[in-house]
Amino acid sequence: MTLSVLIADPIDKEAQRMLEAAGFEVSAPGEPTPEEIMKIIPDCEVLVVRSRTKVTKEMIDAGKKLKVIARAGVGVDTIDTAAAEQRGIEVINAPGSNSRSVAEHAVGLMFAVARMIPQADSSMKAGKWEKKLFKGSELEGKTLGVLGYGHVGESVAHIAHALGMEVLVWTRTPRTDPPFQFVAALEEVLRRADIITIHLSKSAETARLIADSEFGKMKQGVLLVNTARGGIVEEEALLRALQSGKVGGAGLDVFGNEPTPNRVLITHPRVVATPHIAALTREAQQRAGLQIVEQLIDWVRGQ
Repeated sequence: MTLSVLIADPIDKEAQRMLEAAGFEVSAPGEPTPEEIMKIIPDCEVLVVRSRTKVTKEMIDAGKKLKVIARAGVGVDTIDTAAAEQRGIEVINAPGSNSRSVAEHAVGLMFAVARMIPQADSSMKAGKWEKKLFKGSELEGKTLGVLGYGHVGESVAHIAHALGMEVLVWTRTPRTDPPFQFVAALEEVLRRADIITIHLSKSAETARLIADSEFGKMKQGVLLVNTARGGIVEEEALLRALQSGKVGGAGLDVFGNEPTPNRVLITHPRVVATPHIAALTREAQQRAGLQIVEQLIDWVRGQ
């Protein structure tokens, strides 16, 4: 079966070559706008995206021949899965492909916030020597609260343990995985953790999970890291917690409004902000692309 494939967001070149070698008719126009995709998609049977392209109901309806929507990444929250299901369109993704990259970025943000590395760097580049302003804290011996224990949360927990941190995990699925402590109540993690890192998927249950009430239960000066999804942390509440000193610093890679996040938040002196790049490594993109291609080839063979 030969299928026409539209690669709406660039994927690994080797993955694209594999698609072509398998007999797919591949169109890869770079980074087309939604309007350009709407013009191309009526003739496509497979749509491949990453995070940039939001696959809306309108886009799905325009894809009269669509059989598969493939996201070369983890999660499918950028795809209107209900609209796809209604049309009988298969939706696939690449779970676990970028887990290590996101985990390392989360830990990197912990170091950056705890040691004020970006702020010290900016000060040096401005020609200053403000050594006394940047007294940080060590991660060893601190209690890390991990919210969510999927691929990324588990990886972060193992890295943190290797750094000498005590690891508390909050997950909806009760389990044991020594040497980590699993707790049933979110409140316990909020109360005990020196640093909290978020690794939950975005859903109705997790939207605004961390708001004023939750910040109120945290330790004074707690550090917060979010590399999961924007909207899980209520940003106005986070700003209030930063201004009051309840939150001593935050490392953020995701925001409620992307690509134009709250400027007051991202320019706060105790915030380290990155533009949703946690999964953006050569290794992760290669794994995601190859994993998606293998699934597409398997899907065709099963038809």
